[in-house]
Amino acid sequence: MVNRADVPHSPSSIRFFLPPFAKELMSTAENPQPATLTEEEYSYDIVPYPSHPFRQSHPERLAAVGHLFGLDAAPIDNCRVLEIGCAAGGNLIPMAEGLPGSTFVGVDLSKKQIESGRKNIETLGLSNIELKHMDCADIDESFGKFDYIIAHGVFSWIPHDVQEALFKICQNNLSENGIAYVSYNTYPGWHLRGMIRDMMNYHVRNFDDPPRRIQQSRALLEFLAKSVSADRGAYGMLLNSELELIRRQSDNYLFHEHLEKDNTPIYFHEFIERAKQRDLQYLGEAQLATMWIGNFPKEIAQTLERVAPDIVQREQYADFVRNRTFRQTLLCHKKAPITRALRLESLKGAYIAGNLDEKAEEGKSPQSEVNQATTFINPTTRQTMTTQDPLVVSTVRRLKESYPVAVSFDELFQNAMDTLVKDTISDATKIDALKRSLATNIIHMTVSGIVELQYNPSLFTNKASDRPKTSAVARMQAKNTNRLTNARHETVAVDDLTRHMTPFVDGTRSSEQLVAELKRLVDDGKLVIQQKGEKPESLTMDVVMSQAVNEVLKRLSNASLLVE
Repeated sequence: MVNRADVPHSPSSIRFFLPPFAKELMSTAENPQPATLTEEEYSYDIVPYPSHPFRQSHPERLAAVGHLFGLDAAPIDNCRVLEIGCAAGGNLIPMAEGLPGSTFVGVDLSKKQIESGRKNIETLGLSNIELKHMDCADIDESFGKFDYIIAHGVFSWIPHDVQEALFKICQNNLSENGIAYVSYNTYPGWHLRGMIRDMMNYHVRNFDDPPRRIQQSRALLEFLAKSVSADRGAYGMLLNSELELIRRQSDNYLFHEHLEKDNTPIYFHEFIERAKQRDLQYLGEAQLATMWIGNFPKEIAQTLERVAPDIVQREQYADFVRNRTFRQTLLCHKKAPITRALRLESLKGAYIAGNLDEKAEEGKSPQSEVNQATTFINPTTRQTMTTQDPLVVSTVRRLKESYPVAVSFDELFQNAMDTLVKDTISDATKIDALKRSLATNIIHMTVSGIVELQYNPSLFTNKASDRPKTSAVARMQAKNTNRLTNARHETVAVDDLTRHMTPFVDGTRSSEQLVAELKRLVDDGKLVIQQKGEKPESLTMDVVMSQAVNEVLKRLSNASLLVE
């Protein structure tokens, strides 16, 4: 927090005398001038934005949506990827390491972040990625064609003319069957959030120092939260709900999301209309579950189908119902073939990943009856699914055994047949009917968000080899933080022991050698190992160390941090 005494005082300024909860809220000078950065300054250099992986933007996810809707998307192990607004490469660099046969280009206006990303690329020894310090509006035909274009957290935060430049890049630099990912803030949900943004910007209009602007914005949020009670009607309820969400965000998020000059939300139908002007069409959303109206109550879903004859209208009405604030939209060329009819053929070459726990019913033991109603629950989302279909039950159990590694659709079907059918079925028509039935259920599970679909084998393993290995990115990160990027392109938090051991899990050491490294960490005082609050006896130390290494490898496996 910035001390009030540090804020410049002038004869024309006034200090509010407020209750204790608002004592950090300060006034600004009369007739203030908007704070501006000099020509040499760039806000993302002054307040860097953390560079993280975004799973929804990974080519694996984009290709999956494309294939599901009939688009022959480029194989992710041999493609070209462009990221606009790449920051320090936290999203792009792990992709480049995981897909060495593909090429990656990132551009960003922040010189400091590009330099930071380049240092990491050099440390990792990657040769298939390049980060450029430049304005995306300068991207032209010399860059060539890209199979996947990513613009995460960019569109709403740039002026209208740069937005048009982004659409132009998607039009001119996207390959024939390419897919562009663009995230942006949307109405109607951003109307209230925008109102709070306006309040903050009014209050900090005369503070030009970013830390002070952030501090004063937080002070205003606290003041509003205390001043407008949640029980004061709809306004109080909505305002406090938004305030609570914003107050939990980091300082860099608060600064760039709410205090930047540009933050222009847009209605979905307006976004698609502007894309159409560049001969682009709507493919879908990176998060498929948001597209499925089956997640709505039956009456609402039926109404949406009746009043919205096409997918763009249906998505817009769904935004009205959800009060949606953010989208991760996928675009492709106008002439690209798209089919919304999802069927068995949609799963050709597909792999499925799912992590559902079986819920034991009172009086029944799991797997005891073939045709009993079985309930599964996602341990993360708490989403449940109940089915009596033995094909589905067998499939979900197989997915659980393999998770987090994805299983091919063909293997899932064969496993179900081997598990459930005692005698060989020679009737091809029957086999095809069973296969289509399972495909239909898997597609429903996919679009509802219960399982995940991809069209490539998993980029990681759930079994530790004789010389286990984590990615070079994760090993580099573990030297400074316990938040690592896994091979599913997610950020995962690990405990201190796992963090300190990760740099040694590089594919050159056996379990015995990893135990030796752990001993060195303990001897050097970097780690302290206790058993029931006390240091283990020397006779049991080897056993404790060995168990600790095995536990670390198990955690790395469960977190998708082990690679082949």
